[in-house]
Order: sequence, then structure tokens, then C-alpha cells
Amino acid sequence: MTAKFKKIFLKTEYKVVFYITYIVSLAVIFCLFLSKGLLVALMGVLIVHLFFVFIISLLSFGKQLIYNFIFPLVTLVYLINNFQLRRYFKNFSKNSPLHTVIVLGHSNWLRFRAWTRPNFFLYEIKSMVEYLEKMGNEFSFYPNASIKDVHDIMSNKGVKEVYFFGHGDSHTFCLGTDELLYYCDFNKNDHSKDFVHQVHCGTPDGTSLIDYVVPEENKNKCFFFRKEINGPQIVKEFKKRTDQLSIGK
Repeated sequence: MTAKFKKIFLKTEYKVVFYITYIVSLAVIFCLFLSKGLLVALMGVLIVHLFFVFIISLLSFGKQLIYNFIFPLVTLVYLINNFQLRRYFKNFSKNSPLHTVIVLGHSNWLRFRAWTRPNFFLYEIKSMVEYLEKMGNEFSFYPNASIKDVHDIMSNKGVKEVYFFGHGDSHTFCLGTDELLYYCDFNKNDHSKDFVHQVHCGTPDGTSLIDYVVPEENKNKCFFFRKEINGPQIVKEFKKRTDQLSIGK
């Protein structure tokens, strides 16, 4: 075992190993029983899957039973979405401190949560891009930003507008899986921005980044909700803003 592989293995959650083993087991069962007919193979996969759901439900005291039942489908959809996003981002500037910067939440695949909780979907990103292109300002994606990268972005006076897109609440942003960025770390004058958009869930209380760094006259123009929001709500809001630009022109 090489030192690099050993380091990765030690950082990997046991749940990830268990989950990958389970997925591989489904594939193996399917291949073994396929010679006896497609129906038999599917029945074998279903039995193994139901056993897995039963064990997980016992361990979690029955919580999210329906979600556990569709676990493999969730992972498949997420992996396809991740592949589509990677291809889509090739069409745009990345990791450049332009007028507008979009900091994206990203997944640490060594953590189990990364396999079951997507940060966003392609259709959400497309709705934002449509709006940004309508605005006409240069923009750049940061798909794997570190906390240091965010500090550099917030300190750069050439960056006028920043989007935080993924999971979070009013005063934190999930930069990476289980890696929180605290908005209160940017409460200084040298972090001021014309606009900041928190494209994720909010909470009724808590000081937002908008409260810290955006001038009073621009705060109500920022994307921010003090409640839980989902993909369709995000798309609806960007569509509304895009339509308003069209009417204005």
C-alpha cells in the first residue's frame, strides 16, 4: 500500500466504504443471476437492496425510509449531474477574479454525505447563467474554492459581486462537504462588495454576509431568503430577475 493510498484510505469515512461495497454487490448479484434471466437478476438485486434498506432503517430508527429505498437512484442521478456540470463549466471562465464571481459548494467524495446530498443541479446553474449573461458583466466560476480563495476574492476590489451557491444558512456556507465558511469572518471594510448573493437556504435569525459587506441601498437587490429553499424556487427567482431585465430594456 503506497503512502498516498494509505493517507486517502485513512481519511475515508467507513460509511463510504460500506456504501460502495453495497453498490458493487448489487452489480455482482445482477451479473451472476443474469444468465438465469433478466427477471431473476432483477429479483436478486431487489432482495439485496431491501436487505440493505432494512439494516439502514434499523440503524436510523426508521428515519428517511423512503429516501433509503431510492438511495441507488439518488446516487446515479447525482453522478450523472456531476458529469454534466463538469462538461458545462468548460464553456466558462474558472478561478479568475472577474467582476462577478460564483463560489460553488463542492463535494469531498471521502465523506458519505457527498454521495447522498448534491450541492445543486445543472438546471439551477443554467438559470443563473442566463441571468448573468443578460446582465452583461464578466463572470467566473470557482468550483473548488478553498477558504483562502474566498478570502482573496472578498479582499479583491476588482470583484464587485459574489454568489455563494450550494448549501448553507444565514450566517454560514458549506464550502466543501463538512467544511463550513463563516460569514462573520468577512465583517471588515476591506471585504465590501456591491452585491453578495447567498443562493442557498437561510434562517430567520443570524447575520448574513450581505448585512456585513453590502451597502444599505443594495441589500434588497441581493439574492437571499431567510427560509429553506429548493431548486425550483431558485430557478423561479432567477427567471423573475431575467424577465425584469428584459422588461427594463
